[in-house]
Amino acid sequence: MPKTKHRDFHSEKHVHFLNARPELHRQLARRREALVFEQGEYFDSYLATEPGRDEFWLSNGQGLISYTRRGSYVLVGGGLIAAEEHKPALLLEFLKFVREHKYRVAFHNIGEPDLAHFRAHGFEITKWGEEPVVDLGRCDWKGKAFEWVRRQTSYCRRQGVQVFEVPHMELTAEQWKRTLDEMLEVSHESLADKPQRKEMQFFEGRIGEHEVGLRRVFLARSNEGLGRIEGFVVCTPMRGGTVWATELYRRRQDAVRGTMAFLFHFVQQQLQQEGVRQVNLCLDPGLRCSEKLPGDSPLVRLGITWGEALLGSVFDVAGLRHFKSRFRPRYENRYVCVHPKVNVPSLLAFAQVSGLFDVNFRKLIRISFARIRKMGSRSTLAKVA
Repeated sequence: MPKTKHRDFHSEKHVHFLNARPELHRQLARRREALVFEQGEYFDSYLATEPGRDEFWLSNGQGLISYTRRGSYVLVGGGLIAAEEHKPALLLEFLKFVREHKYRVAFHNIGEPDLAHFRAHGFEITKWGEEPVVDLGRCDWKGKAFEWVRRQTSYCRRQGVQVFEVPHMELTAEQWKRTLDEMLEVSHESLADKPQRKEMQFFEGRIGEHEVGLRRVFLARSNEGLGRIEGFVVCTPMRGGTVWATELYRRRQDAVRGTMAFLFHFVQQQLQQEGVRQVNLCLDPGLRCSEKLPGDSPLVRLGITWGEALLGSVFDVAGLRHFKSRFRPRYENRYVCVHPKVNVPSLLAFAQVSGLFDVNFRKLIRISFARIRKMGSRSTLAKVA
């Protein structure tokens, strides 16, 4: 594999080099996917395989960092993608690359086991949410704890909805195109309930612009599985396939009630039968982030706290938390690690990369009023203690 020590792997010169040698490009893609599958620790680690990202490889080829850049601000997703013994060297080489170019860098969605690597280099570490994790080995789907989940599943089945996995690698190109086109239709329709003009970027996966790869796709169809797609879940692998994340999920506006609960229930039962250890339900941003921690960033902490207070109803934070809590997960802290420190331009770079503020103001106003009208009913939803 070409060595990329201390430099941007996707420099213009190197992109031209790979484009001129497509076989090397394919070899690199296979190596990248294998490494991410085996060593990815987070729900967004597999997004390193998507196009449009820059990447930095450890000089021995045993580690990868996936990032994007806005000016001098580098935003990393997916963490340190390497075996534990290679993580210190990967971060050290990456920081040398960052300093050589006078960049500022932020790693997002980092778990507590990895924080020691960042503390060793003086990163500013701030909690920015928690991730619900379902331990499948302890989950039997019985009793009052899972009554709500079973009720949603039963209702959908009575309405003729069926959920199944799509063996996308076994379909013909035409079969997969028809399925993907309808999934994109559902995805586009789901934007009607969100203030953004388009899907979030970088921190959420995409479909339709690249191969699905090792992701797994689950569909809910009406009319005993012969009708339209009501919703879908796309799962990303971690830790050699022993853990999966429900990274991308969408439903139609008028989908059968309980469709997403049915999908999540089916996915977890299917993976449980295969011996998968856990399913991650992706980041809950802002959850229990108001407490000041030693050396954290007031800008991030207060920004997250105020943002949740002001925009929580618009993004239906209460509804999402209630939904995920019904699967009885435990919660793991997630942090943003910044070097040297967070400043206002770095927050603006985050907003640009993620598309957070790329909103349709007419939709924002309409959704806000709709949420306000429903505030009474939302008050009965489960709270995460």
